[in-house]
Amino acid sequence: MKFEESIKQLDEILEKLEGGKIPLDESVDLYSKGMKLCVECAEKLNEVKGKIALLEESQQGLVAKIVEVEE
Repeated sequence: MKFEESIKQLDEILEKLEGGKIPLDESVDLYSKGMKLCVECAEKLNEVKGKIALLEESQQGLVAKIVEVEE
């Protein structure tokens, strides 16, 4: 599932839980689903954060090489 879809589902779950008009069993199920979605989103964010760090490192290396050539 895409990150954006997970966030949308989390928003929908939150609205239902905050509404307080659903049975307790359904609330527990929604809470459990919401927690799973939170974990998935956190993992995806960590994955993207790692990719960005790698890109920044490679760009810094290229910039350093360009500066060396110009000097």
